[in-house]
Amino acid sequence: MRPVTSRLVLVSALAPPLLLLAACSSAAPAGTATAAPSDTPQPIPATTTPRPAPTATPALAEGAAIVVGGDLRVRAAPSTQAPVVKTLNDHDSVQIAAFVEGENVLVGSQTWLSTIPPWTRTWFRLADGTFVYAAFVFLSPPGEQSPLTDPRGEEKWIDVNVTTQTASAMIGARAIYTASVSSGSPQFPSPIGTHAIEQDGRLPVERMTATQAGYNPAQAQYDVERVLFTQYYDRHGDALHLNYWRPAEVFGHTATSHGCVGMQLHDAQYFWLFGAPGMRVEIHA
Repeated sequence: MRPVTSRLVLVSALAPPLLLLAACSSAAPAGTATAAPSDTPQPIPATTTPRPAPTATPALAEGAAIVVGGDLRVRAAPSTQAPVVKTLNDHDSVQIAAFVEGENVLVGSQTWLSTIPPWTRTWFRLADGTFVYAAFVFLSPPGEQSPLTDPRGEEKWIDVNVTTQTASAMIGARAIYTASVSSGSPQFPSPIGTHAIEQDGRLPVERMTATQAGYNPAQAQYDVERVLFTQYYDRHGDALHLNYWRPAEVFGHTATSHGCVGMQLHDAQYFWLFGAPGMRVEIHA
């Protein structure tokens, strides 16, 4: 995979302005191109800064629901066209009254997807009658260890096995969570070796295109809007991120991406909360 050539600042329709990056994608065939970002590209630094050790954060209570991925706009109806009532902060607790169907914010006007998960249309009606897009709320089910667990002096790191197509959230030698993933295809394999989440590589929402990843049209063509929970672990555009355009059956079975490690929604949210700049990422067969 060729190096990423630019970083872009875009505005999310869901939340206040967020820093977004164009890079690798495990997208299926390219479809209708979306409008190009109008913001000025920012150059990538020639060298990265030293990577500090991840810091511990408070654990998440079992059964809790919290905002994930940054500040979140709360609306009067389940649509980005509805008025904004208020804004919730990252990690704020959310009191969910009901699941409702609303605007498919992630897919939007993209017509090239061969499969559209039903959860992409899900919004949550909150206890006060307002609405938030469900993809930005993390639900902690009973029995699942919190991604915010205090490591108590042990290293938190991420293990990716391209043979079993799994990714594990590790504390020391113990896996506290394992997800089924879809890593780089044989034509675009995920890079084997020791990596670390880049200092500027955690992007809650972004647009990914083949051009901005450094591919020419003969190599790859894709243009994917609103990719969530991206964590770049090298300067070549390889990352952990949500993949909403592949069917559920590929995860854990088939490597389909352009070098990245694609995940389903809950898994991508979990690793976003678990991850931090500088965190070690081991990729192996």
